[in-house]
Amino acid sequence: MDFYAILDQVIALLRQRQRVTYRALKVQFQLDDDALEALKEELIEAQHLAADEAGRILVWIGDAGAMPLATSIPASTQDRAPLTYTPF
Repeated sequence: MDFYAILDQVIALLRQRQRVTYRALKVQFQLDDDALEALKEELIEAQHLAADEAGRILVWIGDAGAMPLATSIPASTQDRAPLTYTPF
């Protein structure tokens, strides 16, 4: 099965159950150690949807008031020219 298809299924499972052991994920999705590590990295580090608990459990944190980590100026205000010009 495709990695991202498994990732989507794990996200759905975590949303529903909130907490899942790594062992259960390995059994449910026939993951080897490398695939499990890639999955953990994607969920915890890349997407910030889950957290590791005691090295044994994956905990859902995804919908808990997700705020962007970095705020930026909206593109519509970045590209605007100044309204007036005041020479020095």
